[in-house]
Amino acid sequence: MNLLEREQKEFRELTSSEEARRIIKNIKVEPKIETLLLEHINGCILAEDVLSFIDVPAFDRSVKDGFAVRAQDTYNATEIEPVALMKIGSIAAGYVPDLSLGPGEAIEIATGAPIPEGADAVVMVEHTSAEADNILVRRAVYTNENIMRTGADIMKGERVLRRNVRIGPREIGVLASTGISKVAVKQLKVGIISTGDELVQPGSQLYAGKIYDANSYAIAASVEECGAKPIIYGIVKDDERAMSDVIDRALQECSMVLTSGSTSAGVGDVMYKIIDEKGKTLLHGISIKPGKPVVIGVVENIPLIGLPGNPTSALSIFNEFVAPLIYDSLETDPPFKTKVRAILGTGIRSEGRKELFPVGLIRGRVYPADKTSGAITTLAEADGIIEISEETEYLEPGKPVDVTLFGNIAPVDIMVVGGQCPGIDLLEDLSGMNFRIISMGSSRGLSAMAGSIADVAGINLAGMGEYNLEAIRNMSIRNAFLVKGYRREQGLIVHQESSIKNLEDLVGKKLVNRNRGSGTRALLDKLLEELAVKKGTTRAELVQMIPGYSSGSRTHRSVCEAVNSGKAEVGFGIRPFAETMGLKFIPITVEDFDFLINKEIMDIPQIRKLLATLRSHDFATRLPSGIFTYERTGEIIENI
Repeated sequence: MNLLEREQKEFRELTSSEEARRIIKNIKVEPKIETLLLEHINGCILAEDVLSFIDVPAFDRSVKDGFAVRAQDTYNATEIEPVALMKIGSIAAGYVPDLSLGPGEAIEIATGAPIPEGADAVVMVEHTSAEADNILVRRAVYTNENIMRTGADIMKGERVLRRNVRIGPREIGVLASTGISKVAVKQLKVGIISTGDELVQPGSQLYAGKIYDANSYAIAASVEECGAKPIIYGIVKDDERAMSDVIDRALQECSMVLTSGSTSAGVGDVMYKIIDEKGKTLLHGISIKPGKPVVIGVVENIPLIGLPGNPTSALSIFNEFVAPLIYDSLETDPPFKTKVRAILGTGIRSEGRKELFPVGLIRGRVYPADKTSGAITTLAEADGIIEISEETEYLEPGKPVDVTLFGNIAPVDIMVVGGQCPGIDLLEDLSGMNFRIISMGSSRGLSAMAGSIADVAGINLAGMGEYNLEAIRNMSIRNAFLVKGYRREQGLIVHQESSIKNLEDLVGKKLVNRNRGSGTRALLDKLLEELAVKKGTTRAELVQMIPGYSSGSRTHRSVCEAVNSGKAEVGFGIRPFAETMGLKFIPITVEDFDFLINKEIMDIPQIRKLLATLRSHDFATRLPSGIFTYERTGEIIENI
């Protein structure tokens, strides 16, 4: 039967998130026990207690370079009146001494070397000096000083590692130090299958209508983070027979199988049917956003879970429902904090049903990161999710919320929203801080600042008055200071052999424009307005003669790629990307790229470091061609 002819199957009655958790809690997964060598156990879960069969150290050993002595022989030693002891030999690490120590004698000893018979202390070499065959001890030592006794670290028969501990470098070091070369670990193999005709593997050519498979790798990393072993089975087309065959293979080889895609009620989504045929469906659809299209079933006691195809939805559902199942099955806890308490930095409006809302976490404050569950970049810009109940229509700023983290995230120092620029990347690199950079155009940067979402807005908006100030005043932004940044050359980007020389040559030439809301597009509009006046026409009439004017590339690089590939004859943007791609850059004007910074955080260490970096010689000398600082760089304008 043709997929297009297949009758669509409606979702069964949606399961509440609470009921879904109860269903998953009752699923039992038994990991296999395998004995692995030390070099293969990092990240695994220990299957049994480990007892030491030796003492560590196995002998009394020196912990300093110096001289083995009898402590009582040094009691009268001082800097002014040192005690002389006869040196009778030396002991290197790794060698058993055949010397014994008598009264008034000393033996030179290395760190880690065995303590000779008769010695009960080690005097450090820096507290001694040589005199003929004697050493002069200038500081008294007490019994057992600088000696580690047998079993002081680990005693024979002592439990050194507890069952269910997650093995890391420290645990491997403990095992190796007790002479253990292999241990029994829990192996929970999780099969991962991505489905969909639209998917292609990263690294392959991306044809029209196709997208790269992000889920296989994001879910595999999440599985590994939980202590389980992911096995990626690759991409399967929207073909019921092909899906069924790969699922059968995964069910034979794994203790749990996760698929993504083909779970909703639409044409071509067949996962629910496959589960029905092979085993028992426990639920089809959870009353939650994002993630409504979820299928959970069991085939011969092996859970088969169909996650949504959208990357953020898939990861959200994994963290909320699948990760707890893996941790419970391995009888372990997450190796990092999975939930943190934070404060809403801005209001969030809900849709009247339970929602897993993607958020960014910056210095203990939470901000929306939602670009719909189909947006790949939500994964990069979100640190986790907050759960919003169906009764909640609006969350007020300042409200405490629990954030479920997407793994062990690195803390973000500053959120920068606005125009795209390599100067921002350089500021991040030189400051040593971690920026959350959201390049959505200068206008969106102003909106984010007006809504108190951004820490910093990067803006380049030309107006009739001083650069950027007119736009700021038009939006009545009062919660920020303007910090003058640097200047950038803006111009035409063409092939080296192009005949285009200036703005007048754009007529009849296919243009790739920047996106609406970007400062670069606003600048081009201003320049075309001036050109139209000069030609005795209007900008509206002029742009009708420029094919492609209505296009909207989000970045300077994508403008250059369009020109380089021949999709457009000319673009408008900044010099660095044009030169990097070997294109010709025709300078038209110079603009100001400035920073709008939230007043409330001007004195925090991160902003002080940002400003110091902006004003630094290192920053000025490392900016790419066509971008440069000037006498106003770093100037703070408070009255805007």
